[in-house]
Order: sequence, then structure tokens, then C-alpha cells
Amino acid sequence: MNNDNTLSKPYLLGADDLTPQDVKLIFDKAQFFMDNFKRGEKFSDLKGITVALAFFEPSTRTKLSFELAAKRLSADSISFASSSSSLTKGESLIDTLRTIEAMNVQMYVVRHVNSGVPLFLQTNTNGVILNAGDGKHEHPTQALLDAFTLYKHFGKLQGLKVCIAGDILHSRVARSNITLLRTMGADVALCSPGTLLPRHLNIWDLPILENIDAAVEWADVLLVLRLQRERMESGLLPSIREFSKFYGVSFEQFSRKPELVLMHPGPVNYGVELDYRVSSYPNCLIQTQVTHGVFIRMALLSLLSKFV
Repeated sequence: MNNDNTLSKPYLLGADDLTPQDVKLIFDKAQFFMDNFKRGEKFSDLKGITVALAFFEPSTRTKLSFELAAKRLSADSISFASSSSSLTKGESLIDTLRTIEAMNVQMYVVRHVNSGVPLFLQTNTNGVILNAGDGKHEHPTQALLDAFTLYKHFGKLQGLKVCIAGDILHSRVARSNITLLRTMGADVALCSPGTLLPRHLNIWDLPILENIDAAVEWADVLLVLRLQRERMESGLLPSIREFSKFYGVSFEQFSRKPELVLMHPGPVNYGVELDYRVSSYPNCLIQTQVTHGVFIRMALLSLLSKFV
């Protein structure tokens, strides 16, 4: 059980690790950092703690925001990339972990192409593991920053209608968002071609909206996902043009409902899932998500450092 100032688990592997009380604590801490951050100054929450940023998969937004979050909290940080490590010489993942542990690292921010790697590492270390995205499985910090962005915009999450649209099958962002948004009382629906939906939908029991027109009509929020062609088998779509026609958000569709909020975890494939002109709308919160991501990750690092 968590008290008023401590998360319920000494790690973050997936969105289902978080209770509503955990989420409120993280949001409150992120808001504290937003209210008190001054350029050029640092907080001392992680002073004397070493954080390893272990990214075994390419990343821009997540990696940079974690680097910035660790620096703003006065952490000592080391950055690890598999492409320039002994993993390329055949070293095992567990031996790599032992090597980093021997350098007195206490916290690990891990991104990996394979699902389950953060859980595997957590079972083999006394350190704190924070999942920054594993395969097609989970991306809990993205779900937290998305939920925080919505909470800041609407003042609530309970009862919000959020439609997740696009490539659900390959998206760890979708999985984490579905779990977290439902935990916080939001109504979630999906909008995707059948070939890009998981086969066993009964695990979620969510409504499926036929196309983007139906999604725009139903939703308060559209959370649009990119086509993850790097994870995709051939034959899942007749063509990119066909996908864009039925599941991409056009300027005309979005402008029919000016109060509709649009978000995207990035990177955005403009002209495929999203018309570039939509990005100029005040209710398009893509850059706000990026800003909030730093403060959410600061909050998580600060709160999880209490278990070091």
C-alpha cells in the first residue's frame, strides 16, 4: 500500500502498476516541478544517485526528456546504447546489467525492442527499473504524460471520451493508455482497420468505431497513432493511401468539431495519419505533450528514488 508520499511499487514496468492514488501523486509532483522550475536552477531530489539511461532501441523524445529530467534533479547519469556496447560482441543482457550495477548505478531507465525486458531486468537487480518502452508491450510514461496533458486541459479524466486511432496492433502506447485511462475513469474506444487490431479484443472489451468520421463524432479526444511500418508484416494494409482515406485525420474533419482535442505520441507521419494543417489548432496538444513529458519523468524519477 502507498502512503501519501510513496508510490505503491518500487518500479514502473507497466501502466497496471499504477493505482489512482499513484497517478494523483505523480500528477501533483509534476505540477510542483512545473510551478517551481527556474531556468538554470536544479532540484536536489536525485543528488548522489546514479541513473543509467539504457536505450537498446532508437528514441528521440523519450530519451531526451529522461536525460533532461535526470539533470534537472541533480542526478549523475550515464547513457548506454547497445550499438556501441559489448552486446555487439555477444555479451548477454544479464552480464551487461551486472557490469552497470558494478559501477554503483541505482536506477535504470530502459527501452528495448523486445517485450518483457524491463521485467526480466527488475527480477535480476536490486535497483529501480523504469520502463521507457518495451517492444509492442508497454510505454507507461507516455500514458502518464498523455493523461496529465488531458487532466490539465479538461480538469478531469473521469468520463472523458478518448478514441485511440491508428495502428493499435503494434502500439505499446495504445496498451498503456487503455490501461491508465480506464484506471482513471475515462471511456475509451478504438478506431482502426481490423488488420491493425489485436486478435483477442475481449481482453479489453472496448467499442470499435468504424472510421475517423465516427471517431470525431463520438470523442472528446482523438489520440492518433502512427503506422509502425518497422514492426509490420506485409499485407496488413492494401495501401497507405487507403489507410489515410478512412483512418487519417483531415483538416476538414477536425475543423467540424473545434472543441475536439487531438494528441499524438510522435513521431507524426503528416499526410498519413494526420493533416499537417491540424497541427496549428490550439486544441492540437502534441507539443504540450512533449513539454509535460519532462515534468512527468522528473516526478517519476523523484518518487522512485525513495526506494533506492
